[in-house]
Amino acid sequence: MREWLRSVSIFLSNKKIAAIELENENLRQYGARDLAGFDLTQPVRQPTPTEIRALATGAILFFYGDNPIRILPQLKPEELVERKAATAQWWGIYDTDDALEVLQSLRQEGHRHKFQGQLKRESLQWYNRFAANPFLKSRAVTNVGAWDYARLVNVARWCYDYGYLSWEQAWPFIDAGTRLALRDYDSWDSFAAGFVAGRLMWDVDNDSHGDIAEIARYLLESRVSPWRDIPWQPYPVE
Repeated sequence: MREWLRSVSIFLSNKKIAAIELENENLRQYGARDLAGFDLTQPVRQPTPTEIRALATGAILFFYGDNPIRILPQLKPEELVERKAATAQWWGIYDTDDALEVLQSLRQEGHRHKFQGQLKRESLQWYNRFAANPFLKSRAVTNVGAWDYARLVNVARWCYDYGYLSWEQAWPFIDAGTRLALRDYDSWDSFAAGFVAGRLMWDVDNDSHGDIAEIARYLLESRVSPWRDIPWQPYPVE
């Protein structure tokens, strides 16, 4: 019995190691841990180096939702239904017109103007909250626009995945989000801090702030992170 239990333990340990190795290889090759929701037997769009760099601006939420950034594959039918329903619930996006309206709002306004005003008026309150966040406590936060810029990239790409937008319609928003981020930040690190802080201001009591902060830390530190291979600058990529 003892030998049998040992064999089972080794088997499970090997399966865990294999799963981790697969995740790491997926991250290196595709920029996502798990591609189970995508149909890789169907034609995929291969982004250019500039497009991959721009998609990396949305990497935190793309990582959270297992969206690859080095290829743009088609979602499996059941996954497509689930993701479209989630986007409708969170964003009120059901079709092309809704998508364009939300994206125009994110590009022009979003939450950043309101939040920057709050940072000035209520600076002590917010900086105390940032100091209590393990990811933010050692990072200076002066701009929370990253919360809008990343989501501009995210929503545009999601709406392309869902067929609400063509790539030609989605790309200008992805490009705009990246150029705004490059204007206001000088590194992936400062951008990540702005994103995490902006999300905290959006919903202070959200239960997933810790998960998002860990993703940001992973993207900054892991040897298989897309951010380790994709420089902040230059943009566009030659």
